[in-house]
Amino acid sequence: MSEVRLASVLVGAEGFKDGNVNDTFRGPVLTDDGEERLAVIKDLNLIQLCNELIVFCLAREANLPIPDCYLGLVRPGVLPINKAPQLQDGSHLAFVSVDVKVPNMTYRWKGSDDSGKSALVSEIAKWNDLGQLYAFDSWVANVDRNTGNFLFGGDNEYWIIDHGHCFTGPSWQPENLDPDVEYLNKLGLWVTRFMTLEQKKKCAKAARQFGVEIDGFDASETSQNSRIADLLPLQYTEALKEFLEKRTARVSLDASKALGVPQMV
Repeated sequence: MSEVRLASVLVGAEGFKDGNVNDTFRGPVLTDDGEERLAVIKDLNLIQLCNELIVFCLAREANLPIPDCYLGLVRPGVLPINKAPQLQDGSHLAFVSVDVKVPNMTYRWKGSDDSGKSALVSEIAKWNDLGQLYAFDSWVANVDRNTGNFLFGGDNEYWIIDHGHCFTGPSWQPENLDPDVEYLNKLGLWVTRFMTLEQKKKCAKAARQFGVEIDGFDASETSQNSRIADLLPLQYTEALKEFLEKRTARVSLDASKALGVPQMV
């Protein structure tokens, strides 16, 4: 099972804007096993940070392509961050995601008409894990799978990033986590409309299989391996665990609806 490891953010990171809402930097980090890696470093509040960490572990367990991530220690003076949780010595805890250097879909179809967008989605629809992604986003209530957080490099190279808005949003409270609610799955807005009926049916079948595989999921180990049990108040951790465990029953239904092929209840 995947575990979030630690890294120290080194001097030299530079801020950049690429449609990102939160302050984001690109620069070197030193991992806990002594390896220096180029990474994207995000200044996130506690909820968004924990969203990113637990979704990383869940995605790895589901064999979905997500870049290596770390819980990053940012010592005073290294980066101008202020949203991230702060430690007693003045250091902050930032989200660190290894830079895979693959363009996102916003960049890929910039300036394209519907014909060009359709051609790109036709390529994406060949991806064997697309149905699983519909199911996964329904499971974790990812309300922001926009074109900026889906990376596609061609030649079967796909990555999913930016999960701070999962579990209903970037500032959820325990009472917001209702596992019986249908949440917006944005894949239905920009992918589904360019898919053929056969492609939709194929993905719906894969989504149903994903739902079967996560039935009976126990989130206890994931909450430890993602480190959210150390970061969130107990009430929040328990609410998130309960949400993930109970929500498995809705995955197939919600994914199928996002694909435009609703199933019989």
